[in-house]
Amino acid sequence: MSLLTENYEKEFKREKFLRILIGFAVILIVAFLVGLVFMLPSYFVLIFSEDDILRRFKAAEEVFEKKEFKNLEEQITAINSRISSFEKNESRRREFAALLRKIAANTPNGTKIMLINLNKNGEGLYTLSIQGEAAERGGFLRYVERLESFNEFASVDSPVANLLKETNASFALNIKIKPDAYGYTK
Repeated sequence: MSLLTENYEKEFKREKFLRILIGFAVILIVAFLVGLVFMLPSYFVLIFSEDDILRRFKAAEEVFEKKEFKNLEEQITAINSRISSFEKNESRRREFAALLRKIAANTPNGTKIMLINLNKNGEGLYTLSIQGEAAERGGFLRYVERLESFNEFASVDSPVANLLKETNASFALNIKIKPDAYGYTK
């Protein structure tokens, strides 16, 4: 039972409904504004990171487009030809260390080798120059005889100056190496 007349009661219900509707709208607007304020920074972060990602992707595409694969293939071909040339030369080369071991193993006590030099003449033959000191002339002469007995050497040249001193004599030898003992095969 209501003390208000029916017209006022309808008006009161209508105003009550409008107030609830306006209150609900205000709450929705406030919620939207609060959400907008709090979501705005994350929106900008997403937008800027998306731009950054797109920019990086575009830069990567440009770098990829700039690469010249034909040039890369030419470089690989050039490297392969160098490798084959190196392998060909290595297969033609003979070992030099065996000759040096043989010379060192047959060096008598009291004889010191100070310098070994390998030279190639214009004909493609190799000459080994050895300089050193011998404690006595007899030991040096035996050393020269041993070197002359090697099959790898064509000749052992010992200048007369090597024989001038009886003790503590400096010497210089020139040894011509046979082509089949050391060199590059053809």
